[in-house]
Amino acid sequence: MSTAVIGYTPELNGEDYALGLSVEAQESLKQYEKIYWHYHYPVSRPEDYLIEFYSLVSTWHKDTQTASSALEMSTHPGYQRIIGMGKKVVPLLLRELEERPDHWFWALGAITGENPILPEQRGKVGEMAKAWLDWGKDAGYEW
Repeated sequence: MSTAVIGYTPELNGEDYALGLSVEAQESLKQYEKIYWHYHYPVSRPEDYLIEFYSLVSTWHKDTQTASSALEMSTHPGYQRIIGMGKKVVPLLLRELEERPDHWFWALGAITGENPILPEQRGKVGEMAKAWLDWGKDAGYEW
C-alpha cells in the first residue's frame, strides 16, 4: 500500500521520495516531476536560468533545513551561485519571499545594493519579507 503524499512539491529530488512511499509511488512522483518541469520550463524556452535558479533553491532548502544561523544559510554554495546570477533573479527571489518567506535578504541586498529592513524588523522574517516585497513593488519589479 502507498502512503499519501501531502504537500508534494515537484522541486524535490528522487532521494526525498523514499520516506513512506512504495516503489510504484516513487516512480509515479518521478514521472510527475519530469512532466512538471517540461510543462513549466520546456527546452525550447531561452530562460535556462529559471531551471538553474529553482534547482539551486531546492538544493539550498534541502541542505539548510537544519541550519542554525543566517550566516550558514547565506554562505551555502547554491545561495552564493544565486547571488552570482545577478539582477535577473530579483523577481524570482521576491516571488520566493512572497510564497515562502525565508532568508533571501542577504542575497537581495548583495544583488541590489539596497536594504529596506528597518532596525526594529530585524530577526522577524515575516516583517523583513514584507519590507523587501514593498521595496520590490516601489522599485517597479513584477513577479
